[in-house]
Amino acid sequence: MELSYAAQDLEEICTNARRMQAALGAKVAKKLKRRIAELTYVEEMADLLEGTGRWEVLKADRAGQWSARLTGNLRLIVQPEEADDGTVRVIEIVDYH
Repeated sequence: MELSYAAQDLEEICTNARRMQAALGAKVAKKLKRRIAELTYVEEMADLLEGTGRWEVLKADRAGQWSARLTGNLRLIVQPEEADDGTVRVIEIVDYH
């Protein structure tokens, strides 16, 4: 899949290893790299449910979005683009608990 980002700053964190580690720490940066790689390698979002990233389809006010665990509370939030089946938009990295 192709990735797009909700904000320039978020794109820099997700694509620049140095910036990623400075913003999130080494442990979380390593997990974020894995989740981004998983997104780029799958052909369909449903394929993520079979992987190790503990991907979940979200409900309620986050309906249409997916999350993957980075830490106990920290999540990577993405949303498939409706107009393009092959693109996923990275929304945020957040602790929404």
